[in-house]
Amino acid sequence: MLDFSAVKKQIVYMVGEQKSHQNLYQKKVEKALEELKRWQDWPLLNFKLSQSKTSWLTAQDFSEPLTAFSPLPPKPKQFTVIATDGSQIFPDRHEIALCYLINISSVVLHYGTGERPLLTSRPTLFYREEDLYKEWNRHKVPVDGEMVGILRNLMEFQELVRLATETREQCEIREQENMGTGEPGDREIGKYGINYDTKIPEQSDLRVGDDSPHPYYIPTSPRPHVPVSPQVALYDGTLIFWHLEATPEDFSAYILKEFLKVLDSFQKWQVPIAGYISYPRSADVIHTLRVGMCPEYFVNCDKCPYRDLPELPCEPIQGVIDQVIFSYLLEPGERSTVFKSTSKILKNYGPHSIYFFYLNVGSEIARVEIPEWVARDQNLLALTHAVIYDQVEKGQGYPVSLAEAHEKAVVRGPDRELFYRMLQDALVQQNIRIQSSRKSQKKRQISI
Repeated sequence: MLDFSAVKKQIVYMVGEQKSHQNLYQKKVEKALEELKRWQDWPLLNFKLSQSKTSWLTAQDFSEPLTAFSPLPPKPKQFTVIATDGSQIFPDRHEIALCYLINISSVVLHYGTGERPLLTSRPTLFYREEDLYKEWNRHKVPVDGEMVGILRNLMEFQELVRLATETREQCEIREQENMGTGEPGDREIGKYGINYDTKIPEQSDLRVGDDSPHPYYIPTSPRPHVPVSPQVALYDGTLIFWHLEATPEDFSAYILKEFLKVLDSFQKWQVPIAGYISYPRSADVIHTLRVGMCPEYFVNCDKCPYRDLPELPCEPIQGVIDQVIFSYLLEPGERSTVFKSTSKILKNYGPHSIYFFYLNVGSEIARVEIPEWVARDQNLLALTHAVIYDQVEKGQGYPVSLAEAHEKAVVRGPDRELFYRMLQDALVQQNIRIQSSRKSQKKRQISI
């Protein structure tokens, strides 16, 4: 039980310290803005970055001044937004059975066509030996919470591909009907012959990848490009699988391989996929400015010659985050220039290296991540910019499609309790002995 009187004292101290730091932080922000405006010679800064060796992530490969911005482009009359989210019940060795559950939501919102939206979710229970243990370096390793989280992320991306596939088929049928080339009697039925308004494919309808241990949908061959209404795929969070850097090599390679298939499909269809990050804490642009502040022409932080000074040349803006400085530069609807992330994992992304920009959505400065082929295509970039801003307006501060996807996916505490009661009942009906740890039993029985 939490001792709130003890917590309150610590909160008072914390707030007092933060107040004393406010003036110092504001001076850091003002200095960062000065540096941002100083670098009008952005090609020189780009070159300096390309030659630098730092331990921080920097924002690179920009093609205009750091203070440049783009106004809000017009949105299409008709477009479709697809989004997913996920939630899970982690494996718990203290519970009555070792298993875990991943729930993936599916949201398709059409605008300007009059079509009904799709709002649903699909749970998948993982309980087999190959689900619970992974073999790496000839050792079986139990799947832990971090691995489940990464698998969930992958399933969310793969669900986006499934939704994009189905939506494209629906759009093709509608386009054919509009052109008078389609007959109701010989319509091309969607791959699964489903009605978006009522259901999604059953497990038996899904193809299992040749080398995939999980029975969720893996796209086969993407359909050729046809003129359909613009689509945008939204993901809640980063497109950078940076957390794979700390996982076993085989697991990392498998996840990355499957994720790149997802990006290949979207590139083939020229459907922009974007990661939306609310209240980002990243400082890539600030770190870029810190490189610019270093007097050394070739920056190498491991061999910094200024370590004996009371303050390093790059320290005056340390601690500031990107969204703060862009809140001074961007008006609602405007986006920053586009930057390239330098995360190490992106070396394995091939043509899908991740770029990002900051967008003033009115209520906050959000970070939007996109693959390189979206960043380099002005039409796809403008479509992404316009649609995301529109989604945030409709959602009153957060993309409405992602908000709906979260509501459909989330597994709350009572859901978890019901899941284990259902599991217990099923085991009892089959006369299977139920056993859980003393710790689990004690948590359910308060003795005092």
